[in-house]
Amino acid sequence: MQQTQWKTIEQGIQRLREMAVAEIVFSDDINTRNPDLVPCTPVMWRKLVRLGPQEYSSALAIMKRDETEETVLDMAKKLRTYADAVHGPTHARIAALETQVRGLADKIEENHKELKQDILQISAVQVRGSGTTRKRSLDREGKGIPRAKLWSFLRDCGENMRRWDGESTDAMTQRLHELLDGKTVRGSSSKKEAAPVTQGNKDNQA
Repeated sequence: MQQTQWKTIEQGIQRLREMAVAEIVFSDDINTRNPDLVPCTPVMWRKLVRLGPQEYSSALAIMKRDETEETVLDMAKKLRTYADAVHGPTHARIAALETQVRGLADKIEENHKELKQDILQISAVQVRGSGTTRKRSLDREGKGIPRAKLWSFLRDCGENMRRWDGESTDAMTQRLHELLDGKTVRGSSSKKEAAPVTQGNKDNQA
């Protein structure tokens, strides 16, 4: 008989029945034609253990004692009981994990919908003027704006940074708000306001 390896418990039971059929054919001591009723000999069982997966070998080796008389059907029942004990909890854990994954997927989908609504609301607010948007951003950040960033903003707006040396962060934030609102009261902005007056004087002199 071909020594075929088996991987699952059901395949192992099938191999055991094939051995029983061989016993029926070649042994004169077997009085039955039913493979399940053939006595499972120690030789048959050791061969079954040897052909099976290594992970089962230890448990199967002690499953049958040499002195006990058990049929192939008896050993098939033991094998199935062993399979249920080993794989039953695993299947239960897998089913529980699948349930958790489905719940997590539903939660993610719900969060995506909420995030999409938030983005649409933010987009509706941002259709207003860019200066207003920037000012609102500053209002939200408040004192959280780093001083170095405030310094950079004021410098980019043309401020004379010497006068801001030593000034508080709140004062710098307020000045930036004024610049974003179009108010000009100090620094280089004052020079820009004086330019039209100078041009008017030139016209009068002409």
